[in-house]
Amino acid sequence: MARKRSWINTLPGQSNRSAFAPLNRGLSATKAVIVWERLLPAIFPYVLVILLVAVAGQWGVFLTVPKLTHIGILIAGLVIAAIASVRTVLRFKMPTFTEINTRLAADNGLRPERLLAMRHEFKQPRLRVGKAKAGIAAADPFALRYVALVAAILGFLILGPVPVQRVASAFCPFGITSSLSEMAMVQK
Repeated sequence: MARKRSWINTLPGQSNRSAFAPLNRGLSATKAVIVWERLLPAIFPYVLVILLVAVAGQWGVFLTVPKLTHIGILIAGLVIAAIASVRTVLRFKMPTFTEINTRLAADNGLRPERLLAMRHEFKQPRLRVGKAKAGIAAADPFALRYVALVAAILGFLILGPVPVQRVASAFCPFGITSSLSEMAMVQK
């Protein structure tokens, strides 16, 4: 004798096989979090170069350096950041189902087997997705982020507030554009 289907099973989005089922949403969100954690070290070298150049501009390092040396420093920073980024991207691998399932189970205080069993349950509890762990230490083995932070704080304490043009000049070896100069004049 065939079982009669309830009207609840026929509502859109109510099936445990739906992409909107709590387990499937949790697994998808956890996969996105793990992918972000693995891609962040590829983005961070560029952030670090920008931070270091801004701190050098704050201290006025590029005011006395010839333009060709200034350009060389900027290009060297970008090349080093690109190499570090490419190395990270080449080591990238998509998370496996086991990694995703284990992470989601740990975020919710469950055993991974319990999540596997939830696939067959119609009523699934809401699942929490943990926050992304930065993983910046792998992208910055020399801890240059702390050096730049301390240099920026010391620069502010010793030099006081510096004009925006001074920091911006570190990024513009051929001079600050007119729109940036106009913006600085308006702020005064």
